[in-house]
Amino acid sequence: MPVDTSARQTWEAVLGRLQLQVTRPSFDTWLRGTVGVDINDQTLVVAVPTPFAAEWLERRMHALIEDAVGAVTDTSLGVTFQVGAGSPSAAPPAAPAASTTPMSSTSPRASVTDAPLNPRYTFESFVVGGSNQLAYAASMAVADAPGQSYNPLFLYGAVGLGKTHLLQAIGSRAQAAGRSVAYVTCEQFTNEFLAAIKDRRTESFRARYRSADLLLIDDVQFISGKEGTQEGFFHTFNALHDSGRQIVLTCDRPPSALPLLEERLRSRFEWGLLADIGQPSLETRTAMLSTFAESAPVAVPREVIDFIAERTQSNVRLLQGSLNRVTAMAHFTNTPVTIELAQSALGVAAAQDLGESSPKAIIAAVAAHFGLPQAALVSGRRDRAVAGARQIAMYVLNTHHKLSPDEIGSALGGRDRTTVLYSVKKVAKRLASDKPFADDLGPLLASITTN
Repeated sequence: MPVDTSARQTWEAVLGRLQLQVTRPSFDTWLRGTVGVDINDQTLVVAVPTPFAAEWLERRMHALIEDAVGAVTDTSLGVTFQVGAGSPSAAPPAAPAASTTPMSSTSPRASVTDAPLNPRYTFESFVVGGSNQLAYAASMAVADAPGQSYNPLFLYGAVGLGKTHLLQAIGSRAQAAGRSVAYVTCEQFTNEFLAAIKDRRTESFRARYRSADLLLIDDVQFISGKEGTQEGFFHTFNALHDSGRQIVLTCDRPPSALPLLEERLRSRFEWGLLADIGQPSLETRTAMLSTFAESAPVAVPREVIDFIAERTQSNVRLLQGSLNRVTAMAHFTNTPVTIELAQSALGVAAAQDLGESSPKAIIAAVAAHFGLPQAALVSGRRDRAVAGARQIAMYVLNTHHKLSPDEIGSALGGRDRTTVLYSVKKVAKRLASDKPFADDLGPLLASITTN
């Protein structure tokens, strides 16, 4: 399907807004790689890579997405999802290379795998500063000479600091040199491993990953506690490492801080180079925003770049999302970008990043995490999804915002204090005993409590 320029720009602005509302795993899994392909007075059509993605977005995030579209366009457009050629991941996967011979730095193989790499994530578009210089240099080294420098390369740092950007930049450069690349999130690796066992396809699973010149795994922290997956990954790691192939992993913390990781994997993760990525300095944030602004649909004055850089401190994703919100508002209201417009566009987002979240902002963040409209949490709805999200909002407001039970009940539609106290206790107990639940809420709690 031909891509309508207006639809693409509108959807990119919507994605910028959604980046501030949903967790990184949700955004990367369901929204990254989607493309606006058509728009009219009633509907925005979005291309997605798979039928499953279309079904999930329709079922779990449709209301949130339509709210974001309405905020960006100031209309009540409907949104439809379809599998189409506009999505960069919609092409059928190519078969992985079959050879398992050690790589030669002078004779790259011509085949490539189906790595769904974002073409915007390149070394050229990565802004280097003191907080990421080692990670950048090491990534360049392994991309140019896989298996010869640091193997494995373990990149770690908090959410939104550029780990995925560097990981995919490695893959893009290696592919350009004719290398075969297997790029996958840890969650996808786990799901494929479990499906292979269930369907008795373990041989093809092993062949897919062990034949790659480079194995790139994002968010490897999600392997913690999954004994079967750790067993499969242990043997895959050994096979690749023994044959001189490159392994690159990203994580939100160093291997020593992964409590449920098997010791044999922890030691292997530490074999090569551990490179951390810290929070960018003001100068680096300003340079990043200047780079982002070059492709913005409207001109962004330096004073606005400085304004956003000073007020958005925690991560790169929030930086880009904040700039997208400002430029989208200017574009759709046909007004120039000014400090006043930036203040109006950022509003809650700027306050959240400074740790000054209002109760309303926290409720909105919790609702967005679960793909629900904010109004659902303060309504009388008692279905399981809404009730669970409401309990988590109560916990956050009590634990991290220090509101009293009566204040929390009032903020959430007039609930009584007994209900609030029960909910706070229930969520706290589950966080302490249910690791998958705690892992799912981790990015949400981190984004709310980051100063």
